[in-house]
Amino acid sequence: MSTSFSSAPSGLSRQHRTWIALYTLDAMHCDREAVLRENGVTEEDLTEFFESWFQLRNRPAVVALVG
Repeated sequence: MSTSFSSAPSGLSRQHRTWIALYTLDAMHCDREAVLRENGVTEEDLTEFFESWFQLRNRPAVVALVG
């Protein structure tokens, strides 16, 4: 059975496509090569953008106060 991950949407930067791939890899047990291919990124992209993704992923949630 084939699972379709996020395909490389046109208009997204390489950084954003890499973040999508990192979120996908973090959230699922899946075929790493397929995730990279379908997002149009490389192992080098994962390495380059990992730190910024990790900071984004671990930032404190902002709670909106509705008054």
